[in-house]
Amino acid sequence: MQRSARLVLLIALTAIFAGCATHKQWAVSGGEKNQGLVRVSYEYQEYREPTVNEAAAQQLAQHRCEGWGYDDAQPIAGQLRQCSNMDDGDCDLWTVTREYQCTREVAQASKLAR
Repeated sequence: MQRSARLVLLIALTAIFAGCATHKQWAVSGGEKNQGLVRVSYEYQEYREPTVNEAAAQQLAQHRCEGWGYDDAQPIAGQLRQCSNMDDGDCDLWTVTREYQCTREVAQASKLAR
């Protein structure tokens, strides 16, 4: 195979695989203020390998917790992946959700307990 033909093939394969990867943005999808629980989620289509920024999820949760009067947001282990849309028995849209627990600094918590 000639060098130029290899280059064209490499470019075509790169374009194909780049089309399969998608960048997804986290969004706050719910929570419980009284329990200090924040949920962040993103959706993706089947056969699309999403790229997500975990730091962005943490930042969103922290911002929501601070808005509720907490100091920080700690991730709860694991995540929930559930089908959002079925098509002929196959899931073609998935939702991934991660939960965060809002926390208060020890000094702040002791003031509130008084």
